[in-house]
Amino acid sequence: MAKNLDVALKVAEAHQEREMNSKISARMRASVSEGGANSFRAQVLSLVANENYAKAIEELRSFAESKHEFPQFKFRAERYLSYSVDLINAIKAKRSFPGLQHLSMSKQQELHDRAMEHFEDLKATLRKIDHIEREVKLDDVRSTVWVVKASIYCVFAILVLGFLLELSKGVLPSATIVADDAFSRIINFVFDKIGL
Repeated sequence: MAKNLDVALKVAEAHQEREMNSKISARMRASVSEGGANSFRAQVLSLVANENYAKAIEELRSFAESKHEFPQFKFRAERYLSYSVDLINAIKAKRSFPGLQHLSMSKQQELHDRAMEHFEDLKATLRKIDHIEREVKLDDVRSTVWVVKASIYCVFAILVLGFLLELSKGVLPSATIVADDAFSRIINFVFDKIGL
């Protein structure tokens, strides 16, 4: 009878642990859906919610490596990426705590609440990484616009300079001859009218 009671107790504890894990997984999945379905953040968070921690860390690292065309991204986001990996490992440690079933229900609930706090912190950190990515892309677009504007201004300046050079070599000497002739005719006309 004592063995049956022990077995029943272990089965009940295992069932309770599975139920608590499924509740926290459900809370995490509900929290994931707030960020958008196809974003980098949602992918990492859903991997963590489904307890696929190694894949989530791999996804973080591959995301950081995929931004090689933006050197500022790695510099600015490196500490957040490192912190995210630490948070994922903390969530993993809290959710798969050895001997969890031997702890009191309040301690188990405390561990799961801490895991959820880490999850929310991870969500905020991933949001910061997304913000950094947008800022870096925006800075890149701005610098591209500056280069294009500078190129347009340079081409315009070269065209104006070419026009002025052509004007001074070809049209300006001819214009001075025409102006001199017109001035001479006006003076001759005025003197003819005056009678001198």
